[in-house]
Amino acid sequence: RGSPTMSGSADAIASLYAAPQRPPLDALLGHVRRLSRDQVGCRLLQQALDEEGPMAATLILNEGISFWGEAMVDPFGNYLFQKILEKITPDERVMLIRSVSARLVNASLNLHGTRSVQKVVELCAVDETSSERTSDPDGSAADILTRALTPAAARLCIDSHGNHVIQRILLKLGHKHSQFVFDAVAASVGDVARHRHGCCVIQRCLDSPPSEARSHLVRRIVEKCLELMQDAYGNYVVQYVLDVCGDEDVQAVCDSVVGKVCLLAIQKFSSNVMEKCLERCTDRVKELYLQELSDPERIRELMMDPFGNYVVQRALSVATHAQAIRLVEAMRPHLISSQPGNPQGQRNGGMRNTAGGRRIMAKICRRFPNFTLTAIGSPEDLYSQHKGHHRKHPQGPPQGAPAYPPAMSPGHQPSPYVASPHHARRSQGNMRQQYFDARGTGYFDHMQNSHSSYPQI
Repeated sequence: RGSPTMSGSADAIASLYAAPQRPPLDALLGHVRRLSRDQVGCRLLQQALDEEGPMAATLILNEGISFWGEAMVDPFGNYLFQKILEKITPDERVMLIRSVSARLVNASLNLHGTRSVQKVVELCAVDETSSERTSDPDGSAADILTRALTPAAARLCIDSHGNHVIQRILLKLGHKHSQFVFDAVAASVGDVARHRHGCCVIQRCLDSPPSEARSHLVRRIVEKCLELMQDAYGNYVVQYVLDVCGDEDVQAVCDSVVGKVCLLAIQKFSSNVMEKCLERCTDRVKELYLQELSDPERIRELMMDPFGNYVVQRALSVATHAQAIRLVEAMRPHLISSQPGNPQGQRNGGMRNTAGGRRIMAKICRRFPNFTLTAIGSPEDLYSQHKGHHRKHPQGPPQGAPAYPPAMSPGHQPSPYVASPHHARRSQGNMRQQYFDARGTGYFDHMQNSHSSYPQI
């Protein structure tokens, strides 16, 4: 059986809940801890903070100073914690954050606590920009916050809840109070970049204004770019460096893959990086890339590979005229050749009838409108980038053939499609079915290679 004190407290809480109107602040004081854990009670306290001014905030703050650390991670108490942070003065905010500093890391890792800590970050940013400065010997609220989170910064970066706190710090606080994030990420860049949440944190670091800490982080990424670009999440980090960093860093990444283009092109994740390197590299490096891709010993594997064929297509798009001709000539024997029949006696048309072969043929014909595998015409005409009209047969019927089809017997019904089997084969040979290259439109990049899009939080 409960003690009289507990029974009296429960009766007092029940009477507060049964009141037709919000009880006055005096009736709520003395029960703040109990009310903060309940949906109705927490709402009563928040209403009091909104309606009764700064004095109510000070009284509730002082009563709860011993248990605000618990309230931060409570499903209902975290809303009261966020509300009181807004209502108290900057000096009181420093006192509150100092009282919960030992629990800030664990709160950041918690589903409810991460919201509380993110609110702390936002209000620390407001205090840093305001003219009113605290005289606390421990420093400002932002100083206390960063000291508390620094030892666990790398762990927070890869946590499903903690990474939101780190990203809020990068977004809201200045370099003085966010440098600890850059230092922690640079020290553990291999682990952080290969994590689904960590790669998002690094992208936010790269979005920040130039600084020595950011430059150091970029150098660390470049050092490990070969292993990162082959990772499911690390490749996004390398792509982001290619997108937002300076020419010196971009060229360092592009130079690091010279001699490994064919190997990286046939891997799922690094193939995306290779396409971006082809777009961002210098002319000197591009020539080295195209020499590797035009290797007769490797080009067939690249064309057949589900990832490598997209690197070949990108190379066709960005290559110079001479480089594109060299690459097409390396691929041409494989597009022309037919494969031997299978045990069922069926034959196929070689690589050009595969999905990758059709995409490559479409890209070649887009770059060189007059290109044909049968090599009719001069090389200048074949590889001209201006569409021309070349006759495959002289005008009139072949020599020795009748000028008109022979007369048909009265009972013969002509086919509505072709006049003769010979005509049918010729018609089909001259008719090239249009192939829709979805990759050229950007749609295929989004759908098929959806892993190349930056992960969002």
